[in-house]
Amino acid sequence: METKRNSNFELLRILTMLCVVASHGCVFSFTTPGFLGKFYSLYYAFGYAGLNSFFMMSGYFMGNRPTISKKKILSIFVQVMYCQFLALAIFLVLKTSGLCSYSGITVMQYFGFIIEFYMLPITSDIYWYITAYIILLALLPVINPFIQKLNQKGFIILLLVEGILWFGFSELRHYRYAHVQRAVFFYSLGAFFKIYANQKSTKRLIASILLFIPVYLCSTYAFMAFHNLPENGSAYMDMALHFISYAILSPLTSILMFEVFKNLTFSCPAINLISATTFSIYILHCQPFVGYPRMIFAPQASLDMGTAKCLMYSLANWISTFAVCSMLDLIRLKLLNNKINFFTEKLLSLIDSKLYIHENSEKAE
Repeated sequence: METKRNSNFELLRILTMLCVVASHGCVFSFTTPGFLGKFYSLYYAFGYAGLNSFFMMSGYFMGNRPTISKKKILSIFVQVMYCQFLALAIFLVLKTSGLCSYSGITVMQYFGFIIEFYMLPITSDIYWYITAYIILLALLPVINPFIQKLNQKGFIILLLVEGILWFGFSELRHYRYAHVQRAVFFYSLGAFFKIYANQKSTKRLIASILLFIPVYLCSTYAFMAFHNLPENGSAYMDMALHFISYAILSPLTSILMFEVFKNLTFSCPAINLISATTFSIYILHCQPFVGYPRMIFAPQASLDMGTAKCLMYSLANWISTFAVCSMLDLIRLKLLNNKINFFTEKLLSLIDSKLYIHENSEKAE
């Protein structure tokens, strides 16, 4: 049975996913001169911190569970498959109708691209978040019983060790599965908040907001400085800025952002409904079929429009991309969700009957 969540966390999901969409639209904009570069960097830093908060929310809601159901892991694969076939159908319609030429890619190339990079997310780094999340879910039968036995001091030591393993030995060395270690670290951090820091208060909320603003701005400027370093610059400066932005300011931004929304309490069905589509938004907005219309509003291609127009087109692109992907997933939730759940249950029953040893069969032997 799924845990019911307050709309405060669902709103956090929406805001962070919107900024993730925006950050993917302005990922190369750190070298953009003047106000535009600073504006785009604000979104990028928030989107990066937001992904950390997604793992924290998972730990906050699942860290006290004994294990995770096979249905949840399978449902993620089913949702990924649904988004891939939906994206392929949209691509075929847009290409064959002539609405978008996609001159640089054929149907067979697109189909092969989806199979190679998207169909099986744990075999590719393109969907690094999904890769890390699926592996994290598979590790929960080991992680959850362990963290539940720790006292507060032991938990803090665990977080320090996980943080060092993640950043010190993986992130700095660009290790392939550094994202998995990051997922484990922030998942454990979310579980720690649930077990040892679950008190809500107005003072904590105000303090978190007041701290969040300067930390967030410092994080933004640290990201800008890191990405604007000259290629022939000092390796020590590169490492120092990388450490400050990714290992200190970004996690601190995530923690403060999480703390702000944790201390809010309200309920809104509309927010909960939109939040249910954020996982599919992440999958769909990365699809190649979105790339062509997204480039129309790309900041780098629109700098000659002037600051005001460039900002307007950029915001329109990010919001419309989020809205369209959300509406596409609402179709699944409203029309197909019961059928997909039925298919998932049948598949789980088949797996259980064929691949697991049951008590009745043991007694019969």
